[in-house]
Amino acid sequence: MIIFRYLTREVLVTMAAVSSVLLLIILGSRFIRLFQDVAEGSLALELLWTLLLLQLPYILELILPLGFFIAVMLAYGRLYQESEMGILLACGISPNKILSYTLVSAVFVAVLVSSLSLWITPMSEAKAASILEEQKRRVDFSTIKPGRFQSFSGGQVVYTEALENQNTQMKGVFLSRQFTNSKGENRTAVFKAETGYQYLDEKTGSRYLVLEKGVRTEGNPGYKDVSQLSFDRYAVRLAENKTTSASVKVRQQSTSELFEAKTPEQTAALQWRFSMPLMIIVVTLIAVPLSYIRPRQGRFAKLFPAIFIHIFYLSALISMQGMLEKQQISPALGMWLIHGIFITLGLALLFKEGMLSRLFAKRRVKQQVNAA
Repeated sequence: MIIFRYLTREVLVTMAAVSSVLLLIILGSRFIRLFQDVAEGSLALELLWTLLLLQLPYILELILPLGFFIAVMLAYGRLYQESEMGILLACGISPNKILSYTLVSAVFVAVLVSSLSLWITPMSEAKAASILEEQKRRVDFSTIKPGRFQSFSGGQVVYTEALENQNTQMKGVFLSRQFTNSKGENRTAVFKAETGYQYLDEKTGSRYLVLEKGVRTEGNPGYKDVSQLSFDRYAVRLAENKTTSASVKVRQQSTSELFEAKTPEQTAALQWRFSMPLMIIVVTLIAVPLSYIRPRQGRFAKLFPAIFIHIFYLSALISMQGMLEKQQISPALGMWLIHGIFITLGLALLFKEGMLSRLFAKRRVKQQVNAA
């Protein structure tokens, strides 16, 4: 039990350190992406940290298998390099016992990943989707700052002198937008109006900026073909409703709903959610034999090839998910085919290092003794 606690602590502490580094890297990139939306005015600043927190379960679901894989490689590699593993083997702790201890830790991490992939991640995805949908439906200008030019999608730039009526009406509006006319020419339209407010078309989901009492000037900078139009009211579409893909909507469904799978997207999503916990067990079968370091062999000699194996494993699962969604492969095979290939690889590595062969040899000896 002491050896089990020691090995488990070494692996889990290393996994926590590796996963923390990976988490900071990925969260940093997600933060930059969300902050760009805030700077463009398409996302309210107060929603930034909420959306970032809601992305945390999905990120952990992806990095924990890799973190555990690297942790086993690093922890056991250090034990081999510092001869601690050799002492354990000399004291009667067999390689098969070390494998069984590691599988216990893997089951613990797999249960954690299962709670993320089967329950917490779908809930966070659905919550994030509802927040973004609510943000799209808001008809105020909470994302616009008076006295500052802000860019929106479609090459649009908006400026307002002031906001009134609880941020629902703009005063002194300037709007510049680029578009392509019927002749295929790139044109620029500049609007200047006294007031402006937003209008959301419930049927199409498109958002419009309605300008009142202003002037529209159209032309190209540096050319004389300029036209000008005065208006009492003019509606400019700010954003068109983008239909969410079926695969994204499925990610927001609960696992119980996916068990009643009727579409290829639901079948692929269900297999993906079970694949993440199973991946922990499979990579353990690969990591334990790969962590063995021979004398005078560098501690990181097998680390980079092992990471490449994990990346290939994850990429194969992602590709298989796409094939399932497009009905290019039978659901009976699906992602289980990929898991089967890497389980075979893990068993082959265990046989190569003599772990499973010793186990079968002991069983044969016991059978012969019992028979005698």
